[in-house]
Formats: sequence, C-alpha cells, structure tokens
Amino acid sequence: MKIMDREIIIYSILLTIVIISFILIGETRPDVYLSVSILIYFIYTSISRNIRLRAKLTILDISLLTVFSVIVTYRILTILEWI
Repeated sequence: MKIMDREIIIYSILLTIVIISFILIGETRPDVYLSVSILIYFIYTSISRNIRLRAKLTILDISLLTVFSVIVTYRILTILEWI
C-alpha cells in the first residue's frame, strides 16, 4: 500500500469516528459537523506532510477556511443576538 493511500485511509477513519460520535451524542446541527470536519482536515494535513507535498491544496484550503470563518461568524452573531 502506498503512503498516500494509507494517509487517506487514516484521515477517513478519523473523520468517520468523529461523525459517528456526534451521531451517538445526538448532535443535529449541520454546521457543527462541517466545522469539526474542516478542523480535522487542517489538523491532519498539518501533521501529515505527505498529503501537502503531493497535492496542491491551496484553493481547497482557502475555500475551507472561508467556510469555517462564515460558520464561526454566524455562531458568534447568533450568541450575541445580532441575528
């Protein structure tokens, strides 16, 4: 098995474990699933350099960071009751 294949399998397993955990605790908000998935992506790709070396992820990184920022901003505005 190639290193890249192993890295993708490990990432998929981590993501699946987190999603199943959220389902088991009864989380229903989709923004939580998405934001935690984005955080897992950034943490895993920063730890595993093989993915970063072989793939050009800058467009994906910028897109995911933008989505994460929008989710966090929305949640903060909801907490402050400005929305």
